[in-house]
Amino acid sequence: MTLDIHLTTDWPFERVARYGSDITKAMKKLAERFPAHMTLDSLADDLFNGRNQLWLVLDGEKFVTFVLSEIKTNTATGHKSVILTQLAGEGGLEVVPLIGKIEEWAKEQGASEISPIGRVGWRKALAKQGYESDLVMYRKELV
Repeated sequence: MTLDIHLTTDWPFERVARYGSDITKAMKKLAERFPAHMTLDSLADDLFNGRNQLWLVLDGEKFVTFVLSEIKTNTATGHKSVILTQLAGEGGLEVVPLIGKIEEWAKEQGASEISPIGRVGWRKALAKQGYESDLVMYRKELV
């Protein structure tokens, strides 16, 4: 398996469309797993309106997974971060080493940091890439 990650922002529609059913399937699965936080429509809307960037992880030309990124700029300080908001498909922790390409792109965008949002289970794989936990979000469902 030879994995590579590709930012699709400048891809022609036809090239992205080749992976449309795979992307949709992965997004549906993600929305079903976190129904209180997203829907298929909200994920698509964030992409189509330019709020998120779509990164495809491919094995040759075969779809493996996707990553969504979002550029956040603090209006008070100008501090720019790239947030890795979603990952869906197959491959899981195997795709973490590909984060270097996103880091390079983030630098080109003027960002000074990348902040992946993910499960605690990502900690070890991300630590191998130089990431450390900064904050932990606790959650209690109110019923």
